[in-house]
Amino acid sequence: MVEIECPHCDEDIELDDDEFGLFECPYCEEEFLWEQESNSIEIKPAADFSVSVLRYFLPVIIGIIIIVGLFLLWLLNAYANAMACGWQGGC
Repeated sequence: MVEIECPHCDEDIELDDDEFGLFECPYCEEEFLWEQESNSIEIKPAADFSVSVLRYFLPVIIGIIIIVGLFLLWLLNAYANAMACGWQGGC
């Protein structure tokens, strides 16, 4: 058995001594290449989009949406208050 480190998530992965080729990490589900000649890890780009990548960006995207929404709500509230003061002849 050989123990290698995933190039994407740095988790330890055990492989048989005679196993070589393209593997998928059981932790992050990203692909990596383990070659016999150099006994090294090569990062290989995925052929298609992986949904598992979204789990890293989803909290950031949700946070941005919340911040923009709160800003728009504040802006709308300020505009409504300004219009109400204008209609009533002063605040």
